Amino acid sequence: MQSRKGSRVPGLKGSRVTEIRPLGPLPPSTLVELGCALGLVLLVAGCTIGRYYYGTPLRGDPSVLVEWQSTKSDVLRLFGPPTRITHQTDGDAFLYVYQRQNSSSLRVTDPITGMNWFTYSRLLDDRDTLLVVFDFTGVVRSVAVDHRLEHMPPL
Repeated sequence: MQSRKGSRVPGLKGSRVTEIRPLGPLPPSTLVELGCALGLVLLVAGCTIGRYYYGTPLRGDPSVLVEWQSTKSDVLRLFGPPTRITHQTDGDAFLYVYQRQNSSSLRVTDPITGMNWFTYSRLLDDRDTLLVVFDFTGVVRSVAVDHRLEHMPPL
């Protein structure tokens, strides 16, 4: 494409180039503001959030197990493989564990001295535990349930 002599570029009417000059020293108020902003960033830099999940939730209802009637195959069908199997002198035991821990902490520390000004910590712990004890023939001898699993609020 050819350009004609004397044609103008749209949007650049009356444009001019400005010279860039160094700023020089900053005023004291700007230095104070920058120092405060940097101090706040250093003060609140101690936030921690942790989540620990172990096992899987119980798949079935432990109340359907009948002592001296339900078998190992019934337990495995209802709950799947256990977290731990223990072999005892008078039979086996299946342990099912599901645990959730959520923790959060905030530490405010002096950036110069390293002295701790304030610490806030929160730990939420929920768990489900099921213990099924069998006799030598594989029949359920006893069942113990510890159900402490609730809705976890956000951190």
